[in-house]
Amino acid sequence: MKSAIFSAITIFATLATALPAAGPNEAAAENLVARNHIKQVINTSAVVNIQEDNPDTPLGVNNKAVVGRTGGKHNSQALVKFDFPAGLRGSKCQLAFGYPEQFSGSKEIQVLTVGDANIETATYNRRPYRDQFKGTFRVLGWGEAVVVDGSGLTFDCPAKGAQAYEVVSVGDINEVIWYAPWDGLRIDVS
Repeated sequence: MKSAIFSAITIFATLATALPAAGPNEAAAENLVARNHIKQVINTSAVVNIQEDNPDTPLGVNNKAVVGRTGGKHNSQALVKFDFPAGLRGSKCQLAFGYPEQFSGSKEIQVLTVGDANIETATYNRRPYRDQFKGTFRVLGWGEAVVVDGSGLTFDCPAKGAQAYEVVSVGDINEVIWYAPWDGLRIDVS
C-alpha cells in the first residue's frame, strides 16, 4: 500500500510538472515526450554507488544515489536498475530526472546504459561495461532537471525484464545526490 501511495505521488508530481526547457541541444528536446502524456512511471529497483576512492569495495544496494567528482578524481557514480513490467510493448519509454536531495558545482549528470543488470556486487573496478550514451541532465533546483542532451532519452520500451544504467558526473567539481526509490532517475512511459 505504501508503495502504491508513493507511486501515485510520483505520477502526480510528474504530470504536474511541465516539460523542462531544452538547453543547448534544442533538436534533441524535440524527441522528448510531453509530461501530460505519461501513462506510467517506473522507479528504480536498486541503486549501487561505486567510488574511485574505494575501487575494490562493494558498497551494496543503497537508497541514496551519489554522483560527483572533485579535482579530476574522487569519482562517485551510481549504477541504477529498473525492472520493466510486462505489457509495455508498443509504448515509448523516456529517461527523466527530478527532485534531487542535494546538488552543487556543475550540477550535470550523464546517463549511459550498461551491459548487465546484475549490479548488486559491483565495484568501481568490477562493474558492467558502459554500452550506450543516453543523455545529459542539469539540475537547477529541487524540481525537474533540464535536459541538456536528450538524444537517447526516448526509446521503445523493452519486454519484461531488468535494465541498468550508469549515472556519471559532468564537470570537475560536481555533486548530485538523490533518494533513489522515488526521486532522481526514473522512466516515464507514454
